[in-house]
Amino acid sequence: MIRCAAECDTRNSGPICRIVRRVRFGVTISRVQAEIAAKRLAREGLTDRCQVICADFAELPVEPHYDAMVAVEAVVHSPSLENLLPSLADRLRSGGRLILCDDWLTDKDRGLAARERCLDQFRAGWRVGSLHTVAELVAMSERAGLRLVEDLDLTSYLRLGRPRDHVIRLAVDATVVVPRLRDRLVEMPFWANMIGGSALQAALSRRWLEYHLIVLEKA
Repeated sequence: MIRCAAECDTRNSGPICRIVRRVRFGVTISRVQAEIAAKRLAREGLTDRCQVICADFAELPVEPHYDAMVAVEAVVHSPSLENLLPSLADRLRSGGRLILCDDWLTDKDRGLAARERCLDQFRAGWRVGSLHTVAELVAMSERAGLRLVEDLDLTSYLRLGRPRDHVIRLAVDATVVVPRLRDRLVEMPFWANMIGGSALQAALSRRWLEYHLIVLEKA
């Protein structure tokens, strides 16, 4: 049995349920999400295979060590990816793999005012603490004893610009007229999600951000 841990968005528990035959533990910082995941796993009859706990992925227990760790749209929220990577690497066995699926910066239009405003809205709305290029990730990983095994750009597979996305964009754009209003709205979870999500859509469609699956291996 491969011992594997996963950190992911458990609001719909989809990733955990799809890979549960390999995953033994799931981690989320949200107690509500952990409860939702537990109910979903129970409904699917998977509680004997996987447990989802409420914890900080930067402060995982020293034991056990894992053959693999999977983080889906998670590490971007870390206050410091530079500090997180060594912590995760320490929890891997020799030859173990860290699999990351997340949004990564590109160098396209770097310095362009519209790009920087868009990225700032994404950071503020979705509480993003670590936004880096893949090259920066690889450099940090090497310092943590992890080597790049695979890098897949999945951006073209995303469903961007759906009808509901256009409606959200119109609503969010309307708040630009009153800057103070947007500053207040971004503090409210619902509107923060809308503002951050709309900015993410714009950044991905313009390739200011890309969505990559990255596999790193511990020496």
